[in-house]
Amino acid sequence: MSNNFEIKICGINDKLCMDAAIESKADYIGLVFYDKSPRNLSLGDAQQLLKNRNQHSKIVALTVNSDDDFIKEIKQNIKPDYFQFHGNETPLRCKEIKVKFEIPIIKGIGIKNKLDLIKANQDYENLCDILLLDSPSTILPGGNGEMFNWNIIKNCEPQKKWMLAGGLNINNIEQAVKISNPPAIDISSGVEISKGIKDPEMIKNFITKCRNI
Repeated sequence: MSNNFEIKICGINDKLCMDAAIESKADYIGLVFYDKSPRNLSLGDAQQLLKNRNQHSKIVALTVNSDDDFIKEIKQNIKPDYFQFHGNETPLRCKEIKVKFEIPIIKGIGIKNKLDLIKANQDYENLCDILLLDSPSTILPGGNGEMFNWNIIKNCEPQKKWMLAGGLNINNIEQAVKISNPPAIDISSGVEISKGIKDPEMIKNFITKCRNI
């Protein structure tokens, strides 16, 4: 295999991990703005983390079923490269946001089977810039470490760029990539020492592993 997939580290919430992701040249860095998440950030804390922002690592602001006022506030204060919606946002809602705020959108979707995958593609492919295909949420939207059934996506060829998420870690990433051949991957709990607490060395080691697959 040759490495041709992008890497997103999601749920960064401290400076050491932010620095590790930037220094390791993560392609995307996800910041969570959802108060029920253990990775939740205030806008002020996020601004502090972004002081070392660079041109390589795209900043993704993750929200869940947010209203326009909060999306506007995030856009003005954080200036993310992407918004990621990881709740029950309908295709119509995604279209409304994309038109109103003029910003690229990543839509997180829980996939249980091939039918879910087909429906996700049909509903969101023409509205969102990237589809993030995740294991179905059982507790909170995303970041639960639930293993994704990679065989669902085997030989899948969505017209839109997509990311593989759901239970990825340094021990299974090679197998996941081999089976699903994703253009991009997303990891959160797989580089944590406890719920919501990431480890800089785990981030560096994971990215190094990915770059050598």
